[in-house]
Amino acid sequence: MTSMNRPAGGTLLQAALLALVTSVIFVSTAWGTPCDPTIFQPVPDCEPQKQAPVSYSFWETQYWDYYCTGDHPYFWGLSSNVILNFTWDNSCFSAIENVFGETSANKFSGLFTNWCGAQDIVVTLGCSSQPPPGFASCNITGSPVGDPGCPQSNIQNHCSSTIPPICFQTSIETCGNGTRYYCTADVGFVVCYQCGQ
Repeated sequence: MTSMNRPAGGTLLQAALLALVTSVIFVSTAWGTPCDPTIFQPVPDCEPQKQAPVSYSFWETQYWDYYCTGDHPYFWGLSSNVILNFTWDNSCFSAIENVFGETSANKFSGLFTNWCGAQDIVVTLGCSSQPPPGFASCNITGSPVGDPGCPQSNIQNHCSSTIPPICFQTSIETCGNGTRYYCTADVGFVVCYQCGQ
């Protein structure tokens, strides 16, 4: 677990408020637990993993990376197009999952804000024994990029069991120079990550 502890104030407070307005904010009490099969798309062989408590002061915002470990080392989050696969134990907090920070298959990345007095928070991740779609064949490096338009392989469609279904497609694109990309097509947009060696 790593942290960049930045108390909310000045520019950070403005950025946090802007994020509140422009982003989806999850309130932990809105759903059950990680691995809850009734929430959108079930995560296969999922087990909840509690993380270490973290202390916050009043109105403090912290960015945290948490990791799945052991025999269930994979986190299925927004980077895998699975939402709500984490919770926290305190209703005084809000969270924004950072999909761009989730660059490895075991990593959850999020921004947490405490809206009440000084207290601790415990985050619980839904961790799987199976890698999320596409991560098994690609060690992601760098930031997201647009679709490079190279030939596709390992094309997989993923749909929830809800009515109507929520679907997305993943693939590996290999360009003429040998560079590979892990790409996700969802709601008409394609986002890709370069694969490491």
